[in-house]
Amino acid sequence: MIKDVHKWNKELSEIEFTFTDRGSEGKVFWQRRKELLLKAGAKLTPDPQLNKDGSLNFSAKFGKTLRADHEDKIKDGVTTQDIIFPSPNELGIFLRFGGDNTWLSLKDKDGKTLHDRSVVE
Repeated sequence: MIKDVHKWNKELSEIEFTFTDRGSEGKVFWQRRKELLLKAGAKLTPDPQLNKDGSLNFSAKFGKTLRADHEDKIKDGVTTQDIIFPSPNELGIFLRFGGDNTWLSLKDKDGKTLHDRSVVE
C-alpha cells in the first residue's frame, strides 16, 4: 500500500489557491514549506462545528484559539490583513471554524486540489 505524502515544492508557491467550505472563502498562497499566506478579505464561517450533544468539537476549540490569536486582523467575520499559517489544516480550521481535510478544500483555478498537486508517490 502506498501512503500519500504531502509536501511543499517551488511550483506550489506560484499558484493562487481558493478555499471555499461551510460559507468561508479565501485566497491562499503556499509560500514556503511552513508558510501559507491567507490574503486579507477572507470570509470566516461564523458558527463553530459542534458534536452531536451540542458541545464544541476538538477542531472547533482549536479554531476558537486561532481566531483569538488573530482577533486584531478580523472585523465582522472578514480578515482585514494577510495572515500566515504554518499548515494547510490550521488555515482550514481557522476559516471554517473546525472541520475536515483542508488538502481537499484548497483548489487552483483549474479545480485541482492542493492534495492533487502535492502527493508524491
